[in-house]
Amino acid sequence: MAVVSGLSGPAVARLEGREFEYLMKKRSVTIGRNSSQGSVDVSMGHSSFISRRHLEIFTAGEDGAGGGDFYLRCLGKNGVFVDGVFLRRGAPPLQLPRMCTFRFPSTNIKISFTALASCRKERREAPESPVKPVQPHIAPSPSASPTTSPT
Repeated sequence: MAVVSGLSGPAVARLEGREFEYLMKKRSVTIGRNSSQGSVDVSMGHSSFISRRHLEIFTAGEDGAGGGDFYLRCLGKNGVFVDGVFLRRGAPPLQLPRMCTFRFPSTNIKISFTALASCRKERREAPESPVKPVQPHIAPSPSASPTTSPT
C-alpha cells in the first residue's frame, strides 16, 4: 500500500483506500480521477463514474493543521455516499464524524476517513462554582421502622 502525505508536519486525518493511504496535513484535500486537465491530492484512478474533482475535504480551523471540524463538499456530478447516506453535488458541506466511509456511486470504490487529531480546541475546565451543591440531609424518623417479615 502506498503512503502519501500532503506537506510536512503532523497528520490531522487519514484517508485509506484499497491501494493507498493518504495522510492529510493541510487544510483542504481534493479527491478525484486522474486527468491531464488538472491534478488532485488523492487520485482514484480512471473510473468514468468519478469526476476529475469529485470531493473536497477541509477543516474550518484557522490554522492549516486542522484546528476545527472536518467537512466534505461534493463536487462530483454523481454525488457520493457517506456511511451509506447519499450526498449530491452542490449540497451544503457535510460535517464529518471522526470516522466514516465514502463510496462513489455505481462503483464499489471506497475511502475510509479517520480524524487523527482532536479537531476541536481543548476546552478548559469550568472554574469551580462558588455555590456549593445541595447536600440533602434526612433526619432519622421518630417512628420505628416496621418489623421485618419472618419470611
